[in-house]
Amino acid sequence: MPLFPGLLGFRPLRPEHRVDWSLFFDAPGRVMAQRSKKIDGKLARPLIQLPVAITGECQIDEYHSLAVRDLERGQGVGLPSGESLARSLSIEPLSAQEVGLAQTGWRGETPLWYYILRESDVHTGGDRLGPLGGRIVGDVLVGLLRADASSLLNAAEDWRPPFEGPLGAGIVQLLTWADSI
Repeated sequence: MPLFPGLLGFRPLRPEHRVDWSLFFDAPGRVMAQRSKKIDGKLARPLIQLPVAITGECQIDEYHSLAVRDLERGQGVGLPSGESLARSLSIEPLSAQEVGLAQTGWRGETPLWYYILRESDVHTGGDRLGPLGGRIVGDVLVGLLRADASSLLNAAEDWRPPFEGPLGAGIVQLLTWADSI
């Protein structure tokens, strides 16, 4: 049985499943957006002890942990370490001290998902993604826009937004306009 049976894709999204952007961005005349917790390298207890309803029966207790599952999955698909990916993108990698895994007995480079969490904490105090995490998210978003034939990146050269204001409109103006169509 799928975890999210109504969200399997390849069909129109029902209105109750659409993103409520007012929860992410402050907009005039709306309730203040929700604030997220800081990004760091700590996992909440419920993610370390996932329920059997999600994991199924496990012979090895550690497989009830999202962290262990992510480490296994990352290794299984050959994800690079955070340090090696940073170096390949000419981003100064975090030091072993900044990553903070040595005191746990970890040897070697840092799993990518944990590196992204620590990078955010080290570079921005957990307020936003760091250089590598931001690059990954930005590259994914640009890739999606390039692949979408109806996106702005594939629009005719003379296309202009159908609302008043500068071409470089802010996200709140764009979301307000999109919500009205």
